Amino acid sequence: MAPNLTSGTFNIVSLLDGNPASINLTLPGFQFVYLNGPVTTWVIEQEGDNTYRLRVGGYPYTGIIDKKVTASIFPEQNVEWIATYRELQDAYTISPINDTIMGWTVAHDDPNSKITLQHIGSTKSIPPRFFPDQLFRFEEVDE
Repeated sequence: MAPNLTSGTFNIVSLLDGNPASINLTLPGFQFVYLNGPVTTWVIEQEGDNTYRLRVGGYPYTGIIDKKVTASIFPEQNVEWIATYRELQDAYTISPINDTIMGWTVAHDDPNSKITLQHIGSTKSIPPRFFPDQLFRFEEVDE
């Protein structure tokens, strides 16, 4: 059974290498989300069953530009995300609500990888195993 992911403050940590999804300290209009940066605390707002809005740092929105996940001040970047629990690995895939075959993905060879959207891959086994470069854990942050 999936853990109860509700609204709150979290670090979103890559299962591949344990690094958190993050942004830089600077606040341009938008910036790409990447692993292992200085700002790692996310505010998760539950919208519906397994659907969420994500905020990080001073950015009220997260979105997608050129298949890269962004933190943004622009309302048109306000993507609703689906966090799907993958019980076998005790972690989540994260997809935009309007394109659930795509998921957050990090590069294998880069500890500071930008988070991109790629097709969610899995083994053909039953139950399927999902690849660690597309799996994340939500670690609650005490405020």
